[in-house]
Parts: sequence; C-alpha cells; structure tokens
Amino acid sequence: MVVKQLYSIIHYDESVKTMEAGADHIGLVPMQNGGVPAQRVPLDRVHKIFDECRNRGVKAVAIMLTNDPDEMIELAKEIQPDILHIAGDGYEADKTFAERLKNAAPETKLMQAVLVDDESAVERAKRLAAFCDFILTDSGLAPDTGIGASGQTHDWNIDARIVKECGKPVIMAGGLGPDNVAEAIKKCRPYGVDSLTKTSIKYPDGYMQKDIDKVREFCKKADQAAAEVGC
Repeated sequence: MVVKQLYSIIHYDESVKTMEAGADHIGLVPMQNGGVPAQRVPLDRVHKIFDECRNRGVKAVAIMLTNDPDEMIELAKEIQPDILHIAGDGYEADKTFAERLKNAAPETKLMQAVLVDDESAVERAKRLAAFCDFILTDSGLAPDTGIGASGQTHDWNIDARIVKECGKPVIMAGGLGPDNVAEAIKKCRPYGVDSLTKTSIKYPDGYMQKDIDKVREFCKKADQAAAEVGC
C-alpha cells in the first residue's frame, strides 16, 4: 500500500468527502501566523475535522507555515495532530524541536518538508531523518506557502535516492495528480504520495476546494500502481 495524502482541507464536509474518496492522510493549515488567509482553518473546525479523521482511521496532519517554533509547539499541544508537517521556508526542525514536540504532544509524529532543488536534497533529507518520523519531498518556494504548493514537479531521480537512503518513510509531493501519480510510484516506490494543486479548485481570492472526482481518481491510480509494483 502507498499512503494517499490530500492537502489542503478547509471545511468539514469537504474532509468527509475526501476521506470517502480514498484519502489515508488529511492535511490542513490550522489558524496561525503564516500561509494564505483564505486557507487557514479555525481551531474549533480543526478539532471537528481531526475527530472525524480518528473515527475513520485516517491520519490528521497539521501543516505548519509559520516560521515560529513556539507557535508550532503551542498548536501541537492544542490540537494533538497525528502528524505535524513543517513546511515553512524560514524554519527547519532540529533535534531540540523534536524533543519539545514529543513533550507537548507525545503521540504526534514529525514530518519535515525537503525542497528538492538539486542533489543536495539527499543529504538534507538524511540529516533530517535522524530525528524526524517522515520526510516529505516537494517542489518550489513561495512567500505565503513555504516549501511546496507550486504545482510543479521536480527530478524524481532525487526522490528515488531519498527513498532508498534516508531510512525513514518518504511522502512524495510536488505537482502530483491523477495524470502522473502512477508513474511517480513506479519510479520511486515511496511510502506515500501527496496532492494539493492538481486535486483542488483554486479561486482568485486564494480560497481552495477539493475536486472530489480528481481526488477519487488520484487515489484509484495510486492504489493500482502500488498493487502493480507490490508496494
């Protein structure tokens, strides 16, 4: 099995439909000092969505676009996500942060985004894997979304090396959708695949909504490819 991770959920009904369409991980941006305002989710709604995730056996991912580690720890303590994903481009997890997270939210796993811009991403991923539970490989930098959300792919040869060498589960992101997720799985054999841009409808004001038909097709194609290669 290859885990299907779907970002960036905003509403409760949208989260239910996304899970029913096949998502194994649901990711959202809790209200914080970072990210596009239209995509931030109020904490009362975060709790409701994450409770639904737990009822359905789906992993709840809190996406951190703030670059303030203290704010991240406070959010983790408040919402107790299954996974805390650091995606901001101004802060990178370290051993001290991992220890602080474990104290604040003992059951929360740590996932660090790694920008795959060149071969140096392999060594960065290996260094971060020493204290992170997951590595997420992604494309592009943006001032409001940090690492990722570019809708662009990158060199999957680098991802394949990271999967083989870093020693921790790797979730591939960066321009993945129903059109190319099978190819990515067959080439890299990752633990999981992530989709935001290609399974979402994005409106001019920055508001996003999952395209459930595309989510369903993304999950179907990922499952088929995983079965073919024995993942």
